[in-house]
Amino acid sequence: MINDDYFTCSSDDYASAENSFDSLTSDSNLLEDKLLKVFPENLHSLSFVHINAQSIMAHYSDLLTSFSTGTIDGILVSATWLRPSIPSTCCSLPGFQLYRNDRVDRGGGGVGIYLRSHIPASVICYSSHQITGSLEYLFLELSVRHKKILLGVLYCPNDKINYFNELEDVLERLVPTFDHVICMGDLNTCLLKHDRRAQTLNSILSSFNLHTLPLSTPTHYFPNCRPSLIDLIFVSNPNIAISHGQMTAPFSHHDLIFLAYKVRPPRVRGKVHYKRDFKHMDVERLREDIRNTNWSIVLAADNIDDMVVSFTTELIKIYDIHAPVKPVRMKHAPAPWLTPVIKRTMARRDRAKTKNKQNPTEENLNSYKKLRNICNRMCRDAKRRYIHTSIQGLCQSQAWRFLRSLGVGKSMVNCQSTVNLNALNSHFITPPLTVDSNTKAATLSFLSTLISPDLPSFSFETVTQEVIKKHVHYISTKAIGSDNLSLDMILPVLEDIAPVITHIINYSLTCNVFPSLWKKAFVIPLPKISNPTLPSQFRPISILPLLSKVLESVVHSQIYTHLSSNNLICPYQSGFRPSHSTVGALLSVAEDVRYAMDQTKLTAMILLDFSSAFNSVDYDILLGTLRAVNISPAVIDWFHSYLSGRQQCVSFDDHMSDWMELTAGVPQGGVLSPLLFSVFINNVSRVITSPFHLYADDLQIYRHFRLTELHEAVENLNNDLAAVHVWAESFGLLVNPTKSQAIIIGSSRLRNRLDWKSVPKISYSGVVIPYCDKVRNLGLIMDCNFSWAAHVNEVSKRLHYTFHSLKRLQFFLPSKTKIMLAQTLLLPILDYADVCYLDVTEELLRKLERLQNLAIRFIFGLRKFDRISHFRAQLKWLPIRFRRDMHILSTLFNILRDPNAPSYLRSRFNLLPSPNRSRRPGITPMLDVPKCNTKFRLNSFSVRASILWNNLPKDIQTSPSLVSFKHKIKKHLLSLANV
Repeated sequence: MINDDYFTCSSDDYASAENSFDSLTSDSNLLEDKLLKVFPENLHSLSFVHINAQSIMAHYSDLLTSFSTGTIDGILVSATWLRPSIPSTCCSLPGFQLYRNDRVDRGGGGVGIYLRSHIPASVICYSSHQITGSLEYLFLELSVRHKKILLGVLYCPNDKINYFNELEDVLERLVPTFDHVICMGDLNTCLLKHDRRAQTLNSILSSFNLHTLPLSTPTHYFPNCRPSLIDLIFVSNPNIAISHGQMTAPFSHHDLIFLAYKVRPPRVRGKVHYKRDFKHMDVERLREDIRNTNWSIVLAADNIDDMVVSFTTELIKIYDIHAPVKPVRMKHAPAPWLTPVIKRTMARRDRAKTKNKQNPTEENLNSYKKLRNICNRMCRDAKRRYIHTSIQGLCQSQAWRFLRSLGVGKSMVNCQSTVNLNALNSHFITPPLTVDSNTKAATLSFLSTLISPDLPSFSFETVTQEVIKKHVHYISTKAIGSDNLSLDMILPVLEDIAPVITHIINYSLTCNVFPSLWKKAFVIPLPKISNPTLPSQFRPISILPLLSKVLESVVHSQIYTHLSSNNLICPYQSGFRPSHSTVGALLSVAEDVRYAMDQTKLTAMILLDFSSAFNSVDYDILLGTLRAVNISPAVIDWFHSYLSGRQQCVSFDDHMSDWMELTAGVPQGGVLSPLLFSVFINNVSRVITSPFHLYADDLQIYRHFRLTELHEAVENLNNDLAAVHVWAESFGLLVNPTKSQAIIIGSSRLRNRLDWKSVPKISYSGVVIPYCDKVRNLGLIMDCNFSWAAHVNEVSKRLHYTFHSLKRLQFFLPSKTKIMLAQTLLLPILDYADVCYLDVTEELLRKLERLQNLAIRFIFGLRKFDRISHFRAQLKWLPIRFRRDMHILSTLFNILRDPNAPSYLRSRFNLLPSPNRSRRPGITPMLDVPKCNTKFRLNSFSVRASILWNNLPKDIQTSPSLVSFKHKIKKHLLSLANV
């Protein structure tokens, strides 16, 4: 394995560095100190700087040192060199919000603005990603002291680009609507030359009454090139520009330019969070007080709302004594690895750069380069030591929390938005379609005819304390709901309060009522994009009271038992069911398509897109659907209470919207919601005559046909779509045909015989769904020939994207941590649905092998052409061919042994009819290998899995559990692969 000592700096290194810089004077030359002189604490004006960073990530330590303290309100950056794969948490500055517009088509470029978090701002305009080699810009609207200020950063990649028309267009759109305009950037137009480019730029700025603030010396110094003045500041009112100028930036060939603008900035209000002090809580004394509390007021209450309010009040009162709520001021600490020694090194480096700038000799340049390299090495080593020390000894959850602070893994998009919270809440609660009263009455009448007297009626059963405790432990979230209770408050005293919680829940089940306090949800709006401006660009995440989830979990377990034991859920619904998954759904569809190809048939497939299906569920129709599956009237009353009177408010950045009542949709974030939606959409299966599959609200319908049956097949599909349309309108769901997809899959030979001009159209509600060459189906890209090149390319793209976000920490993390990251972030991309595309070519298989090798190179820090096999053996990873075989056999083991496995997969495997053989002790029945006419079926899962299974040693086939089976099969395959 990797020797982690290689990445660690000895204390002697730092001791020698300390001694080397003891002679430095206290007169620091750090950029941080220069900026403090320009922008003192009592300036009371907006202060901005601009720097061409030439990679934020490469100079992150310098940015932290220079800008983590002080009074600067905005840092405008050109040439950020950021990529979308790099989360903003990787390059955050304490106290600042980063707005960015990355270049996505090639290296370099990109612009961004670090703005103080307390300054209200929103993105109003940014350059397009589609136009290569053009002006890059980002404009923010600031709201300061009732004034609208336009703040923009601009970057022109080189002096050959004619950006003037684009600049004129954007200024024409924006400038007239603002009280003040402040723009800074690197426009690669030298104002010292007075040439045509400079004249054109000055003319454009003058036409909008914008003024360029003069700088005394060039701002760009590059070796062997003439200095130039290309970093510019232009404003709408130069009279209130208190000061401006430039200073040497140690990490760039460009000077830093600065501006103080006489507009008083908003007052800084430090963020304060209120948290309970669990750290100093005496659990035994807490439990003693809980046991001594008189809970009779809760138990004697004659309605559930009084019960819940009394219980919550008493519990909070006790916790206020033992773990009071305390204010916690959020502090933004600078990078902990930037020690005083490193800062003094930076100061010496900065002086060397200034000296070389003033007197550019080879000796001065070499002196600066030497100090620069020492500084870079010290920063790198210090950061490595810090990460190693911080992550050692952490459990997995703590390690992940620390890694996320470094920007590893998915992170929420950071943004500030001016979207009205009430408008946002209204958008979230408004369904896309409302069922009219006549349609609803007809639908309810139809549902009443589905009630079967032969089915047993479902009623609730009361539960014990042990059941309640089990369901509490199912809950993992620590979020605090509207009742102000959290999991951290329940678990320490669960043994003592379980009788009270059990009484409340049993009262709910017997009296068929849901507590009102538990119907309120806080909604956190998560941005779908980096700069949202519309309500539709947010995704709601609901936070419900903890104990409401416990009650829902109890109801879910009882309802699901009724539905599954009576086979009331469509067998081709794979969403939200134990042992069912997207991979199982894809496997079923892929097997059907391959069987059709083996029979010289084509497959026409439609993938329908429902619009906000979960938010569109009509309550009356949902209750009617529950009656149709023989839910008793008493339980229907409980669900009516559960659904009615629900409220939510949007909470964002310490602000809250008004409470609004929900009129449709299953409760977002509720434990019962997925199951209720499955029951609601279940009836669509009654109107479809073709083969189909459902995963939650993802519906795909397909038809197999011979060439001569093309028109008949498409006609049948259109009839199914017409039936789905009628059903959707009756049930209040909306299908978006413009986002739906259609494809005809088959061998190249058959598809080439199709006359595409005469192929009949597939349409939904009069809207034609065009045929595609490839479709994205539950994360798997299926092309028209089942060739899988497009999917493997997508896997490669996603894996490289994730690898790029990890690579910057490759030499900073311990080996165990890198193995964990590879197994949780890289390999799942490679492994997803790999059992569905077993017929990949040797070329694609080698590409997949190279992708696995990429993960190995990340772990061991290997170069591109270093040999891999020895390191793969150290990890005990299988070559990709054997890795896929292991997944095939593990999936098959689940299908054969798991009682909850999908019936649509289990039915594809049959035991060989050999009764004498099966009676012999120790002999495991063999699987019947399906007959194949072509390679299409030969490469199907059912055939490959059966062959591999039959060749397994018997002790592996008879493994008692999946864990045991995986252990044995991996050991067996490692021996076959000679690893």
